[in-house]
Amino acid sequence: MNIRLHGLTTILSALVVLTAPTAVLAQDNLVTGELITTVNSGTPGKGGEVTFAVTRDITNWNVTSALGNNAVVRTVTLPIVPSAFMVQPDFTLKMNTDLLESAELTSTDPQTVVYRIREDAVWSDGVPITGDDFIYFWKTQNRRDCPECLINASYGHDFIETLEQDETGKVVTATFSEPFLGWQGLFMFLYPAHLAEKHGDIAESYNNFLSNEVPAWSGGPYMVESFDPGQLVTLVPNPKWYGEKGPYLDKLKFRIITDSTQQLTALENGEVDVIYPQGATQDMVEQAAGLDYLGIDFQMNPSANWYFMGLNSKAGPMSDIALRKAVLTAIDAGDLKAKTADPYLRNWPHMGSVMFLPNQAGYADRRGARGYGTGDVEKAKGILSEAGYKLSGGSLLDPSGKPVSTLRLSFPPGYPAANDMARLITGYIAPLGLKTDLLTGPNATADYLLSGNFDLHLNYFSQQVFPAVKAGQIFLRDTRQNYFGFNDPKIEEIIGKAAAASSIEESAAILSEADELAMDYAALFPIYQLPTALIYKEAILNLRDNPNQLGPAYNTARMGFSGVNGRKGPGSFRHDGPFTQIVPPMIFQAAGS
Repeated sequence: MNIRLHGLTTILSALVVLTAPTAVLAQDNLVTGELITTVNSGTPGKGGEVTFAVTRDITNWNVTSALGNNAVVRTVTLPIVPSAFMVQPDFTLKMNTDLLESAELTSTDPQTVVYRIREDAVWSDGVPITGDDFIYFWKTQNRRDCPECLINASYGHDFIETLEQDETGKVVTATFSEPFLGWQGLFMFLYPAHLAEKHGDIAESYNNFLSNEVPAWSGGPYMVESFDPGQLVTLVPNPKWYGEKGPYLDKLKFRIITDSTQQLTALENGEVDVIYPQGATQDMVEQAAGLDYLGIDFQMNPSANWYFMGLNSKAGPMSDIALRKAVLTAIDAGDLKAKTADPYLRNWPHMGSVMFLPNQAGYADRRGARGYGTGDVEKAKGILSEAGYKLSGGSLLDPSGKPVSTLRLSFPPGYPAANDMARLITGYIAPLGLKTDLLTGPNATADYLLSGNFDLHLNYFSQQVFPAVKAGQIFLRDTRQNYFGFNDPKIEEIIGKAAAASSIEESAAILSEADELAMDYAALFPIYQLPTALIYKEAILNLRDNPNQLGPAYNTARMGFSGVNGRKGPGSFRHDGPFTQIVPPMIFQAAGS
């Protein structure tokens, strides 16, 4: 094989950084070597269509709601719903200059932030985007004005004591009750208040109108033209788009292909132009590497998303901490990673924290320090014996002598690794006398996770730029993402202090103590970071991996084609350069042989 490298990636400052081996075996169409924020840059012309593949149907359009918060809804609604700041591919927050002229911290005592909305920023019906939209969103998220709002998770909007606008509606002032380090992460996804008010009170409009009705409005570069449930979402340019650039495409489509293993086939057959599987598999990447002759490129990075297993400490067998610790000790994390990710992720570190990614300030292997993930069955049996459990005839009896019920192990569809993990975990805990019932399906989030109808749950979380913000979403007793029953006032106190710190470094030092306590609680088991694989037709300009909760659709206003007949023209940017950064280990395993 000829060795050749092309254009991307950079070090993600807050994410794991891998060291390249001396010899690298690379696919011709793996894009490497350039800044992740500028790769594939170019000036598109008008016209053309791009079709993304997505892995699930849309049953709830409100991406900030408990049932609408998933990668597919985020991908489809990012071109529609404006945000104050956007997470960039280098894991920084950048002000949305299409929407805002400025966003400034004008005072620290009390903390005050002033947002200036562009005069020409309007909704698709021509109504100006104003402070009314900020205030409506704040009231849905602050957990005071609308406790009935079925939000996914919010931490930070409740720090805002008052939110006011001037007489023009274009200057919005947020005054905080206490300092909040992560203020730039607030007001991500704004909704049209003037339409919401026509659909009942705040709770009614949020839970029903924004969630159940296909958006006939837009504050972004595109808007919905049609939705064929289970098949296709079609977006067209918003005629009232106020941004500096774009949109360039005639249509932006999202084809629903629930079997992620069929997405590459659809790409190869020309049914879609872009796929972005959650938790790409080794087979998928190897197949993508063989499509260079079709003009297919792919970009790869470790993402801000990480697999976990949650244990229901609120009810059922897992409410006993001794059983939780025994289960976590019996799981062989090395074997789990080897069989679901290696050799694809062989050199990637495991996750040893529930509040930090590897290479984020504050990270330490707190999982390993407790013996979790070692696969030490005898130690796990000792934990159970000390707590009064007994093995009898291959079944585990609790301290009262009753058999421990079959554990309900749930996971969402569309993630091949999660299915494999569930079966492996069943095997790891079988010697303890435990059995599992594997539960999944298209409504797994509502049926199992949100309803508490589980004992063990496999899924992934998306880390935030500010770790204390994500910690506040997961570990506070009254937040909706506290699925696993964390109930420790000390953890909450520490998270609050970390959120009010003056720097990320100070915040991380404080938050580390909460990470220790959360790991002691034994209700959340970190596994490993998900890889990303953005696989696409090379003719598409300004399409780049954004390996965080937003994904590549963060930049749809700038996407388009240059040249003729879908091929890249001279405006494109894709040059040969040295390998500098993140390479999936499966690409270089054979290099030393």
